[in-house]
Amino acid sequence: MRKKIFLMSTVSLGILLFSGAALYEAQSKSTTANTNVKTHRVVKKHAKQSTKESKKKFQNPKRYYQVQYQQIKPDGKIGYTVKPGFEGIKTYKIMKRLGTYNGYNKYNSTTYNAVKNFQRRHHLKATGDVDQKTWNKLGLKPSQFKSIDSYVAPTTKAKTRWGHIEAMIKQAYRYKGNPYLVGSSSNPSYGTDCSGLVMQSLYAGGINPAPISSIHHAYPGNEWNSRNLFASKKFKHVSYAKKRRGDLIFYYQPGTSTIWHVAIYLGHNKVIESWPPKTMVSPIRDAQRSDIAGVARPFVD
Repeated sequence: MRKKIFLMSTVSLGILLFSGAALYEAQSKSTTANTNVKTHRVVKKHAKQSTKESKKKFQNPKRYYQVQYQQIKPDGKIGYTVKPGFEGIKTYKIMKRLGTYNGYNKYNSTTYNAVKNFQRRHHLKATGDVDQKTWNKLGLKPSQFKSIDSYVAPTTKAKTRWGHIEAMIKQAYRYKGNPYLVGSSSNPSYGTDCSGLVMQSLYAGGINPAPISSIHHAYPGNEWNSRNLFASKKFKHVSYAKKRRGDLIFYYQPGTSTIWHVAIYLGHNKVIESWPPKTMVSPIRDAQRSDIAGVARPFVD
């Protein structure tokens, strides 16, 4: 009798233990399932938040230049050959080296002939054009033949309209005090001209005004990119009375209806501009350039 009772007790205990283990396993599976569901919900929530945050990045209306959030790459060939009619920093360096610079860095006939004579003396093909070989032989730094062309202001990571405007203005200030050089738009260690300054500043703010390009700026016919910028319909043109910090101010040549200058408005009737002899902060109007043609807004609210 005692054996039966003991046997029954042992069996009952086994059943209880088995039931308890089964219940624990079921509960564990339920807990794991619930945890997985919660984790999935959290991940999904964060994904939605990330998407929402990315949508918060400032963007212009579609009819205007679209704000870029990756590094801008202007149109043009890096390492172009310098020829008659070209301007820019490479022309300036060539003219300075050959002693033909007269205050205006345009590849003129005097420079062309000086290059040909130099090429003959150094057993190079006498083309009158400066390619990489002639550049190197002139004793100019070899890497600069391409690095002058390739420089593009770092594009801001800012997400707000105001952040883009401030990035543009900050880049312009990096040229402050540098000499005015026609057809130039490169590294802040060099000089620039009015539209060259504006182009690099726009790149920093996230605007690529293609086909207008910092590389092509040195090419013949592109020194007046202020006119091309003014003619672009991808900026919002506003009245002078509504000008704001970060707008572009365009000027007429006195007594004409021809665009000949552009500056960046800082507020309080001040602009930053490249104007002979250097890049500087100036009153929006002065004795040399007072005929304002219009105002263009790169970053539209």
